[in-house]
Amino acid sequence: MVRRGVEAAKPEALIAEAQVACFHDREFPVSSSDTALVLIDMQTDFLSKDGRLGKNYSDPRVKQLAATEAKVATLLAAARRAGMTVAHSRSHRYGADVRRDLCVPTIDPTYDLVDSCRPLPGEIVVDKWTFGAFASTDLETQLRRRGVRRILLAGILTNVCIMATAVQAVDRFFRVCLVEDACGAFDARWHQHAVELINGPQTLKENHHNSVGLYFGEVAKLSDVETALAKCGGGAAV
Repeated sequence: MVRRGVEAAKPEALIAEAQVACFHDREFPVSSSDTALVLIDMQTDFLSKDGRLGKNYSDPRVKQLAATEAKVATLLAAARRAGMTVAHSRSHRYGADVRRDLCVPTIDPTYDLVDSCRPLPGEIVVDKWTFGAFASTDLETQLRRRGVRRILLAGILTNVCIMATAVQAVDRFFRVCLVEDACGAFDARWHQHAVELINGPQTLKENHHNSVGLYFGEVAKLSDVETALAKCGGGAAV
């Protein structure tokens, strides 16, 4: 009940496009019509000690990587609330000539995406046998059909398949924003180095980050992405 003389708070009006606050006082525009969330390799294969890759790393390193899952699930929920295009990749090097011991047959249960990141009907799913999600799949075609020009990128591993996907996306003229704390690697140093490479400026000079292009993409925190998505149809940020 609203007391006389006191107006009820009005919900914030939704807008067609919102700006994500990014590192170095930069911004990245997002909208439900031309921005997609691309999630890389959120598979049990990586995120569990029972996985084909996870079993090769110590428990602390696997736990560190597995902590990424909750952040990715939060990001995925926000993108779905905003009505964005969502794409998932799965790493599948079956038949590759390099590291046959890491080949994961599709019948292997560790190959599948973790429960918190399972695709919904209508979401894009691609199976890749290259590090990047574009080179060996029809991901570009699928995104173009949906009018996508910009990508929010998250998942694992930051220093391998995330990095390669960012490079391949930029070479295909997509704008990219890495959601930094919704990405992970088996070593925090590898993660940080990849983030710095993705967010590196093309020209070194004073205050360069504000005035020149970046090599591969913007970088933002999950909380800032949630705030922006809430403004363009994503409900209240968590």
